[in-house]
Amino acid sequence: MSLSNTLYSLQNMISSQSNDIDEKIDRLRKAKNDISHEQNLLLQEIKQIKQPDLGNEWTGKRANAFDKEREEAYNVMQKIGETDYSDYQRLIENKINSLEIEQSFLNITKAIAYEAGQLVEKGEDAVDELANKINDIQRRVL
Repeated sequence: MSLSNTLYSLQNMISSQSNDIDEKIDRLRKAKNDISHEQNLLLQEIKQIKQPDLGNEWTGKRANAFDKEREEAYNVMQKIGETDYSDYQRLIENKINSLEIEQSFLNITKAIAYEAGQLVEKGEDAVDELANKINDIQRRVL
């Protein structure tokens, strides 16, 4: 395989990997937004757990047990709404950051591939430098 064919193949591989990462980032951002929306809905709706306020009209063992159960349900839902959803969003954000770092690495590799493409245009005068660039690109993407 000639150097220019190898370079073309590597450029396609870089482009494909870059597109895959972009798609993953887009899906993760959408998931994070969806979770945020669900979190907001949950935090609004859990207020309904404490409704209606029974006040002094309902007393006794059953009333106390009911209020205790209702308070526990509220606390569990509050924890889910405030902590668990936020934890999921942080995990997603960490993954997005990781993918963005990977994308930056590919962008640098893409720039090297562009430089190598410029060397192809120079012809035989730049064959050794082109071979070195291609080897560098292969180390980065393979």
